[in-house]
Amino acid sequence: MNSATIASSAHLADARISFLGKTYGMLALCIAAGSVGAYMSLGMAFPYEHPWMMLFIMIGGIFAVQKVRHVPGLNFVALIVFGAITGMAIAPLVGMVAAKSGSLVMQAYMTTAVAFVSLTAYTFISKRDFSFLKGFVWTGLIAMIVLGLSNYFFFESPMLALTLSGVGVLLFSAFILYDTSNILRDYPNDEYISAALTLYLDVFLLFQHLLAMFGMLGDE
Repeated sequence: MNSATIASSAHLADARISFLGKTYGMLALCIAAGSVGAYMSLGMAFPYEHPWMMLFIMIGGIFAVQKVRHVPGLNFVALIVFGAITGMAIAPLVGMVAAKSGSLVMQAYMTTAVAFVSLTAYTFISKRDFSFLKGFVWTGLIAMIVLGLSNYFFFESPMLALTLSGVGVLLFSAFILYDTSNILRDYPNDEYISAALTLYLDVFLLFQHLLAMFGMLGDE
């Protein structure tokens, strides 16, 4: 192997390390923004009174972040604002569970952190390709949405809601494996905003389902 090839390999390795550093740095800032957004929104009337509008704002936020992901400066601002919006959206659930026991919220937060770090470390260390989970996670997500909407509008079953929360914890744990593997293998080095957004959604939805599950189990 000549010196030019070695230099090229070193440059590629440095670029990949930089990409991963930016991805996880942006993810950490987005999680912080979401945490602050949730705390600042506790007791705010709008998220409680308009949950569906908050959902549509979040969906619009995902598209907005993706739209500006290659615009320096604006992409960072968009990601942080999106994180704050998700915090606002989940504030009613945080408030409801905290009213039962503040420790339940902390348990959900810490369980999410431990699960994410453990699953991420496993993917990095094992270097396994989890692309085989694609069919499972996307089919599971569609099934979760359909059953969740059916339960919300028709069945109103607490047992089904608890079951869906448990399934959601497993599903978004699998998404962390799948998305982390994809980011390591397939994402270009300039897609760190998109990568951070993808991982943030996994973390946010895992936390949401853990929080809902702990809240419902706290009633028993």
